[in-house]
Amino acid sequence: MGRIKSMLFLMLIFCVENLNAQSTVLKPEKVFGLYFNTFVKHDETSLGELNGYLKNFVEADAVYNNNIKATYEQEITSLTNLFLSGFSENIGKECSEDVKNYFTALFDRFKTASYTIKNIETMRNDYSQSQDVSEVFYDVVIKIPGKVSVIDFKNGKKINAKELKSYLKNLTKELLNANKEVSFGEKFNLYQIYKGNNVFYWNGGPQELLWKLNNFYFKNINSGN
Repeated sequence: MGRIKSMLFLMLIFCVENLNAQSTVLKPEKVFGLYFNTFVKHDETSLGELNGYLKNFVEADAVYNNNIKATYEQEITSLTNLFLSGFSENIGKECSEDVKNYFTALFDRFKTASYTIKNIETMRNDYSQSQDVSEVFYDVVIKIPGKVSVIDFKNGKKINAKELKSYLKNLTKELLNANKEVSFGEKFNLYQIYKGNNVFYWNGGPQELLWKLNNFYFKNINSGN
């Protein structure tokens, strides 16, 4: 009886280990979702899942160890400083909070974006004949303001703090109340990495997801004015 119990125990351990090994293998659409939610929506849970997945086949220094909240705040601060670099120091001090509120509203708008995967095509990587790449074709839906406030930045030196604050407050409000739905299609590459009989998916520059959305967003905002 003791031998049977021991065998059952060993079989249980084997089954659990096998399930754990299988759980690390994800389909490309799931991997894309982790990248999108991490780098576009700044989702902490997705970052944890993505890192847990990457640790199966990349070195530790290739895992994204950044703190989502800290990174988010750093991006807002960097964009604020960049925006204000074209104005005088006095205007910078007076409008700093309004600029931060604007970029926060913009990034929060990006967080509401949703995507649909239209198709996934796998082909040989042009730069590595021993590797395949899965091209993920996806659509993104996001809301933009129907019309936005404008200001003439060509004469930036003539803009005073009061005018800039008013412009930023209006633009922030318009972003928060955005109700015009727009969509665009893009492609994201997932490079295949083989480990034993398993196939893993990886992209070394996932920030492009946010850059492409950002460019599309501003292009559509500007086209409405």
